[in-house]
Amino acid sequence: MKPLLTICCTTFNQEKFVEQTLEGFYLQKTDFPIEILIHDDASTDKTPDILKSHALKDSRIKLVLQTENKYSQNIMPWWYYSFPQATGKYIALCEGDDYWTDPLKLQKQVDFLEAHSKCVISWTNYKILKDNNIEKNQFNHKTELNIIDYNTIFSPYCTLTLTAVFKKDALDLELLKSLKFSKDNSLYIVLLKHGYGVFMDFDSAVYRIHEGGVYSLQSSFFQSYSSYLNLKEIVDAIPESKTKNIKKVIRSLGNATYFEALKLKNADEEMSKEQLDFMKSYFENADFKTKLKHYKRQLKYLIKKDS
Repeated sequence: MKPLLTICCTTFNQEKFVEQTLEGFYLQKTDFPIEILIHDDASTDKTPDILKSHALKDSRIKLVLQTENKYSQNIMPWWYYSFPQATGKYIALCEGDDYWTDPLKLQKQVDFLEAHSKCVISWTNYKILKDNNIEKNQFNHKTELNIIDYNTIFSPYCTLTLTAVFKKDALDLELLKSLKFSKDNSLYIVLLKHGYGVFMDFDSAVYRIHEGGVYSLQSSFFQSYSSYLNLKEIVDAIPESKTKNIKKVIRSLGNATYFEALKLKNADEEMSKEQLDFMKSYFENADFKTKLKHYKRQLKYLIKKDS
């Protein structure tokens, strides 16, 4: 029987965590068939062996095992390998170091999407695992169901990919593949071109922060800058997404990036040409408020340096 939903999972050197990820998939209770498509991006630990062992025991698991790492080549495995091979009407996302906790997660989200034809993506709440402690996230949604579109996607944020379930036919894979600075927001903006999203306020998953995390432990500058470039690129590709809400977020990300770079410069840190070029061009085009903030920061720095 053809699956109604495909779980797309990406893994890389996650031998310590992937068993718990898989248990979260097995935990799911649905009245529809699912498949589990796992892309391993050339792990050098025992992750592929663990995946092969599980695939032998569960026929729903399909593996794509790379021998050459694609993420390091700026190739998004989801765009090129996972989504094209997914056969379900719906796709659910989870990386190999996160895990699901609610056995009815997929059922609740698919039920909502099936009942609302104009809804293309559903997210849920989640918790954070850091230093062996479970914490709440900081997104502060106020109601049980929040409708999300270009006017509301960042107020508050719609949450991370580990909770996302979306309609495959709302994808524009060629557009996603054409992007230079692809991130989760690229996918969200593309999907919302074809309908609205919904945030469902129940905890369904746990996002793990750890030393091997690809993104969560990157520098503040990198996180802000990559998000800034990503959002600018995708809204330029989809002009109707350039709402007041999203313009405000781009400006906020740009300012955050600039002042993180300024902090590095004032601390006499070694800076790349890309960082210095960004600082120069961004400051030249900044509004009065941002420039005033810059001069205030510089004055504080000079006073501190002289004291």
